[in-house]
Amino acid sequence: MPKKIYDDEKLRPEALELRRQGLSYREIAKRLGCSVYKVYELISEYESPSSRIKQSIELAGKLDELASKINTLETQISKIQSSLSNVKMLEDLTSEVSKLREKVEELADSIEWIQRSVNRRLREDHHGCKWIDKSGYCTLWHWYEKVGGWNMRPGTVGDRIVYILNVKKHPLICTACPSYEPRGY
Repeated sequence: MPKKIYDDEKLRPEALELRRQGLSYREIAKRLGCSVYKVYELISEYESPSSRIKQSIELAGKLDELASKINTLETQISKIQSSLSNVKMLEDLTSEVSKLREKVEELADSIEWIQRSVNRRLREDHHGCKWIDKSGYCTLWHWYEKVGGWNMRPGTVGDRIVYILNVKKHPLICTACPSYEPRGY
């Protein structure tokens, strides 16, 4: 029987989506018509702890970027509303702009709520994680290069210089940590 050739770039998003839905590797393989090992090849790198942390860093950056874009959009909407208020023929457009402004404000509130609730929960958890030192740095994970925009300090592992992250200043990163361990256990 000839070996099947798969388009990994096409299968990977499907496999990741099925995994996000909670399916096992075996169930994913059955749905995609491939082997369990092929599913492992496609998604295992996305499930490693270091990958989760990297994804959290990217998500935090995207949230910050989105919040900035919303602020810019709100400013532009305000300018449009003030210029349209002088023109009587454009009442319908003014109404639509007002509706858009309400949606943007709802989105901004949602992002702010997500950031506040994650930060609040993580601030509480930080006091109990055995990997956080007194200065707020995670001593379990390290990077070989400094991540731009993040509060990191240098350290060493063997003969190599590494960087560790201050998770009290960047608490969103802890949402991806599979190694949380309470103190005293």
